[in-house]
Amino acid sequence: MTDTPEVYTAEEMEIVENHIEKYYGKFDKVFHEIYSPDIHVDVCVIPPTKKRNYYTLVTMGMGAHRMNVPKELAEYRLERAEVMIALPPDWRVYEEDERWYWPIRLLKSIARLPVESNTWLAWGHTVDNGEAYANNTALCGTVLIDPEIGKEGCGLLTLPNGEDVNFYQLIPLYREEMEYKIANDTDSLLDIMTDTVSYIVNVDRVNAAESCIEGEIGLCSITMDDAFYHLESIREKNLPVDEITAYNHLAIYLRWSMEHDLMGDMFKEKYSDVIAEVKANIDSPEKMPDLRVLLRDKEDLKCRLLLPYFNDEGMEFSEWYYGDGKDDSHYFPCDVDRYAEKYFGTERYNSEEFQDEAYLFVPWNEEYYQGMAKMIEKNYGKWKKTVKK
Repeated sequence: MTDTPEVYTAEEMEIVENHIEKYYGKFDKVFHEIYSPDIHVDVCVIPPTKKRNYYTLVTMGMGAHRMNVPKELAEYRLERAEVMIALPPDWRVYEEDERWYWPIRLLKSIARLPVESNTWLAWGHTVDNGEAYANNTALCGTVLIDPEIGKEGCGLLTLPNGEDVNFYQLIPLYREEMEYKIANDTDSLLDIMTDTVSYIVNVDRVNAAESCIEGEIGLCSITMDDAFYHLESIREKNLPVDEITAYNHLAIYLRWSMEHDLMGDMFKEKYSDVIAEVKANIDSPEKMPDLRVLLRDKEDLKCRLLLPYFNDEGMEFSEWYYGDGKDDSHYFPCDVDRYAEKYFGTERYNSEEFQDEAYLFVPWNEEYYQGMAKMIEKNYGKWKKTVKK
C-alpha cells in the first residue's frame, strides 16, 4: 500500500465523467472518499428518471489502476475497469444503515479487489462475500456482466492513450447461484436467471438456482466442493502451480471414502472399476489411479464433490465434516490448510509466496494422502462417537 493513490489524469477524469453522463445519465451526487490509500474510488449517483426508473451507481476511479491480467489475454485490453449497480427507485441511497449502504460498500470493495489481491476482474467473474451483504437479504456474492443499463456503447471507453476502460454491471447472487455458475459457466447462469431475475437489485428476489437439477448426480445446492473455486484462485493470482492441483484435496477425500466403503449406489454403478482399482492398490500406491484426473475429465462429475456421490453414512459424515465450516475444529477444508501450515511451517505458510493459497503448493504424493487420511480418520472416529452413536 502507498499513501499516494493511483488516480486518473485530469484529462482522463474528464473523459470518464463525460462517458458516465452521456451513457448512463447525469449524476446529482458523488460519494467522495475521504481516505484513499491505494486508489481513489468515488461513486456517482444517477437518480431515477421516467425512462430509467432506478438508481444507477457507477464507480469513478477503479480504472486508474491497471489490473494484473494474464499475458495471454493482453489483446482484449482488460486492464482497466469501472463497475456499476442498479437499485430500485425507493432505495434509501443516502442512509448509512447497512441494509441500504451495502451496494456502495460492494462497489468500493470490488473496485479495490484487483489492487489488494494483485488480480483482475472481467465479464463472468464472481466474487464471494462470504456472508450475506446485510441482515435483510441472503444475497452474498456478485457476478460481473456487460451493462444491462445505459445507452448502446456504454460498456467501453477508450482513453486518449489508446487504453480501454471496460464498464461492468454487478448482479448480486445467492450462494446456490454462485455454485451453479462455478459448476457450469456464466452463460448458463444467465440463462436460468433470464426469466426470473431483474438487473435491478431486489433483496428478496427468487433464487434462480434453488431447485435447479444438474444431470443424473445431484442438485447444485448440495455441492460439497468444486475445483473451479480453486482454479479461479490459480488463474486470477497467476500461481506457479499446475492447474490439476485444484483437484488435490477433492481427490484425497474421494479416495479415503472409497477405501472406507462410503460411496453411494449411483456412484458405484458408474465407477465400480475405479473403486475396485483403488481398493486393490491400497498397499501399492504407485499403482493407485489419479482421482484428480477422474474428477477433472468425467463430464458427469463436473469437477465437483456432491453429497449424492456417497451412501447414507458417507453423506451424514460429509455434511458434518465437509459442511458449512461453522465449527472449524471439524471442517475438512480447515484440515487441508492445517496440513499445509504444518508442512511449510507457520512463517512460510503465511508469507506472500503462497498468496494465501499454500494448500495448492503441497507436493502431490502418497505422504500427502496418508497425512490427510489420518486427519480424516480422526474426525470420522470423533463423528461416530459423538454424533453418529
